[in-house]
Amino acid sequence: MPQRDLEPELIQRAIAGDRAALSQLLLIHHDPLRRHIVHESAGRQLGVMLADDILQQTFVRAAQGIRTFEHREMSSLRGWLKTIAANLIKDAQKRRSRERRASMPHASHSDDGSFLQAVERLSCNHTPPIKRAQRSESIRRMRAAVASLPPEQRDVVERYYLQTQTLEQIADSTGRTINSIRGICYRARKNLRSLMGGSSLYFSG
Repeated sequence: MPQRDLEPELIQRAIAGDRAALSQLLLIHHDPLRRHIVHESAGRQLGVMLADDILQQTFVRAAQGIRTFEHREMSSLRGWLKTIAANLIKDAQKRRSRERRASMPHASHSDDGSFLQAVERLSCNHTPPIKRAQRSESIRRMRAAVASLPPEQRDVVERYYLQTQTLEQIADSTGRTINSIRGICYRARKNLRSLMGGSSLYFSG
């Protein structure tokens, strides 16, 4: 079924709390939204707030606010996502203008390399090493899936797989036990594999 025909149903399911539908919805809009963000942020002094960081934050905010979204027409969801991205770009510019200092380079935790490493770590012992041809699709699915996780799981995944914090560091900074963090990580991995694997249902050629 064409993506255009699927979108209304996915929106309704996502609003109702279906995280798999939310992941599919974000995946549909991934490429055009990324192109829009790259275009809008070109030439702006965003510091370490790169286009992929803004894209991921846009997905997270959309996931947090999807239940308040009112579907009016096919183009409205993309417009809503663009509005979220525009606000993030403005916020990044304001922060950059306030800082205006020559600081040491900071590594972005939302770049393609970090996401690819996270995909490979999550799929170890389950799938063969990711081939170059699968790289972009795997990263797209990972971004959409991470944004669709419950907040508690998303936080742990970002810390452990993208920021490479240890379980001890995460437990210390969140006030939880290591066993609790390990349990959250296990549930997050299970959900991510389910969400990323299910994405092929709508994009299998």
